[in-house]
Amino acid sequence: MKAAPFILALIICVSVSAQSIIDITVKGISDSKKDGAQKDRLEAILDAKKQACEKAGIKLESKTMVENFKTVYDYVETQSKGVLLPGFQIVDVGYVKDGTYQVVLSGKIKKLDEEKIMSKELRYAKSLNDRGKSGQCKEILYQYIDSKDEKVSEELKEQSLYYLIKWGYTRDIREQYEKFAAYYPESKYLTTLKSFSGFAGKPLYKQEKSFKLKKSKWKKKKFTHENKTFNKQISIVKDTIILKDFKNKEHSLIIDYTYYLNDNEKAEVPVGYYMKMLYYTINIKKAVKKKEKIPEPKTVDDNFRTYSKNSAKSFELHASDKWFGNFRLHNFAMKGNFPVGSEVYEQLVRFTISQRSF
Repeated sequence: MKAAPFILALIICVSVSAQSIIDITVKGISDSKKDGAQKDRLEAILDAKKQACEKAGIKLESKTMVENFKTVYDYVETQSKGVLLPGFQIVDVGYVKDGTYQVVLSGKIKKLDEEKIMSKELRYAKSLNDRGKSGQCKEILYQYIDSKDEKVSEELKEQSLYYLIKWGYTRDIREQYEKFAAYYPESKYLTTLKSFSGFAGKPLYKQEKSFKLKKSKWKKKKFTHENKTFNKQISIVKDTIILKDFKNKEHSLIIDYTYYLNDNEKAEVPVGYYMKMLYYTINIKKAVKKKEKIPEPKTVDDNFRTYSKNSAKSFELHASDKWFGNFRLHNFAMKGNFPVGSEVYEQLVRFTISQRSF
């Protein structure tokens, strides 16, 4: 039987520097001509894999008429292998009432980093975002999202809402995604935002550690800070956390929480604590092992406090949000008793890390 003419979309991969992994589910459909179950099933799979390529960001540049179905199928198979990750599933639905054969493809794809920003308004907003001027950037985005001006296109409103979520200017990412999906159900950004909202809704790291430190754990070591000198120290938390983001890239957060003691009876400030958090845009453990160049860290927290003879012997510190890179450290709490006048010092350190932007 001669194969029916088929349209082949010539697919050109756009080279990009990074990719993200997203979940997809697409329905593939054959044409309405019944060429036998085997051929119709292959047509449906071809359609599903073409959709997977499009969702991955592979652009359709031009169209060429091809007579040979096998050539078309082999070509799309080759393209889809570049974006479909192992483990995807194809479930047969079979023939439906309209005479087409249908399949459902579900799995993960590597999505190419998306679009260049075309509008000058949003290019300016991006420049503000890149320079850390979040207040001005957010104001511009909302100006277009809520605009009643007929000159402001729906496309500009759609892009502004997309970047509001992408750049992390919303607390409830899931709620904003649902708003976006309701406003723009056919948007090319929808798949990415759906995947990101699910990813951002789950903590990347959660810590809640209690400590009971004994007086005997003090180590002799001199430390001077803000003209205050201590001769002993005891480490509460010393940890390196590796975070894997939405685009599968690794980052590092280093935590160093230490107590300092001056056991001189005449010392006005006998005890101090120092909480430091440093963020690196790389996996610092791997970089050190490979002897790679280490970039400058970003300081997330640099908190030094002291206990004087007249101070309360316990403390409690809370913070709602600390933003670093694309991440958000929230539900932060430190509390305990200063290590004086007792044999055991109880401490609690708690926080959660989620991704806020991508």
